[in-house]
Amino acid sequence: MPAYKFPGGITPPERKDRSNQLPLRNAILPTQVTLPLKQHSGNPAIPCVDIGDAVQVGSLIAERNGMVSANLHASISGTVTQISDNAITIDADGLDHWQVLPSLDWRADNHQTIIDRLDSCGLVGLGGAGFPAYIKAQIADHHRIDTLVVNAAECEPYITADDLALRHYPTEILESAQMVAKLCGARQIVVGIEDNKPEAIHGLKKGLSHFQPPDHQQSVGITIKVIETRYPSGGERQLIKKLLNLDVPSGGLPADVGVLCHNPGTLLAALYAVRDGKPLVERIVTLTGDAIRNPGNYWVRLGTSVETLLQQVGVANQQLHQVIVGGPMMGTPLPILNTPMIKTTNCLIAATREELPPLPEESPCIRCGACESVCPVQLLPQQLHWHARAENDDTLEKLHLFDCIECGACSYVCPSYIPLVQDYRLAKQRIRIKRIETAKADHAKHRFEFRQARLAREDAEKQARRQARQAQSRQTSDSSKVADSATPVVDLRSLRIAQTAAKAAVRKAEKTLARAAAQDPSQRHDDLETQLATAQENLKAADTRLAEARATMAQQESP
Repeated sequence: MPAYKFPGGITPPERKDRSNQLPLRNAILPTQVTLPLKQHSGNPAIPCVDIGDAVQVGSLIAERNGMVSANLHASISGTVTQISDNAITIDADGLDHWQVLPSLDWRADNHQTIIDRLDSCGLVGLGGAGFPAYIKAQIADHHRIDTLVVNAAECEPYITADDLALRHYPTEILESAQMVAKLCGARQIVVGIEDNKPEAIHGLKKGLSHFQPPDHQQSVGITIKVIETRYPSGGERQLIKKLLNLDVPSGGLPADVGVLCHNPGTLLAALYAVRDGKPLVERIVTLTGDAIRNPGNYWVRLGTSVETLLQQVGVANQQLHQVIVGGPMMGTPLPILNTPMIKTTNCLIAATREELPPLPEESPCIRCGACESVCPVQLLPQQLHWHARAENDDTLEKLHLFDCIECGACSYVCPSYIPLVQDYRLAKQRIRIKRIETAKADHAKHRFEFRQARLAREDAEKQARRQARQAQSRQTSDSSKVADSATPVVDLRSLRIAQTAAKAAVRKAEKTLARAAAQDPSQRHDDLETQLATAQENLKAADTRLAEARATMAQQESP
């Protein structure tokens, strides 16, 4: 399979050696965890335990709230000591007792059983914004998927969590890829991995040679594609271009070109959920940076305090300048260290001032064009920068601001040290707020229209019933009997039309919510959730009215 190229990109210092030279280890179990109710895209989970409840590892402590949400489970055994609006705190009992679900056979069990398991185990994407995995598993309902891409590029400097996962669990990750390919109907699996991971590549090839699915007719062909190291080759659009020479359309999704992407960490967690019945309560995290004495990759329980974790690996507080969650290109500095590890935390960088010094003061743009040459999405960073600061939001959308993946390549090469990505993020947030206000206004309009339509239907039904009673009371001639029988037919026809319209409204609301959540997983979509709930209520009411009308007609036609 030939390798293709995506535009732009940079080659920053990798700095992966400090964390990938040692085997995968287990972090010490915490004595207390704080589990935020929102560790995923969409709505926060809703607590289903009380203070004082005893829990085990894997006990459900918060249920997903709406379609775009995820369950939350205890990551240690102990006692629930605090429940706030945004988190649940558990004190450990030191026993580490587990509560797991029955094992499933993904080759034999039906698709819905597997999807329900991913849902119940609270699985989300571990390489991005934490989009609920059970929704992604149902993508074949709306798109035809030809290729499952295993995104093992891990292009950002410092991060090596997927690298170590592939070294230690290649067979499990490939098996899970087969499971996901079966769910989405993919005909091929392509693993994209950068050439700076020789041990992981060797592990994958060895795992592939020994990977013999019991049912060969159900297996999907797997290709391992080694690509050159270039940031940001791990972006979905860039990797799809690199591997398959397909261009994801502006504002579109990989599914629009028949592709589904998953990273190794997510696939490993999916197999554990299905095969072993283990909810998502821990993940592999890269702990690195020059201020850490024992860097490496560790299995870390969710809810562990960053401060506690750094103390375990020997952070030198006198040298510590800042802690970054994620990589240096797309990560964010932590203002306080008393912050819990969550499902989407893949790396902590404890950096010294010499390692990641503060940026010099910003200077005016000199229009050198360097930012444009490295943009992997072929945008116009200068134009976006100017219009973002001028708050010309209509122009920003015309310039495809939301196609920006915030990789930071433009900021990295800017000789004027302009925080371009920060400008784009602020502009996106401002536009999102405007969209939410517009959506609220549209939702209010829809509710008013639904109410008017409901009142009109109810008036029509009352009139039809009144006419039916009048026709029955006459009982004088055959013509009146014909009228009696005709009246419910007209009534049924209008109710069937109302039911069909209600079904269409539900389908439209479901598709709108799913697409909005996929395109912008970092935001809540309360208005769209409410629209879907309203449409479902209208459909339920329409079904009830139609059933009652049919029963009435049957009584009228009986002797």
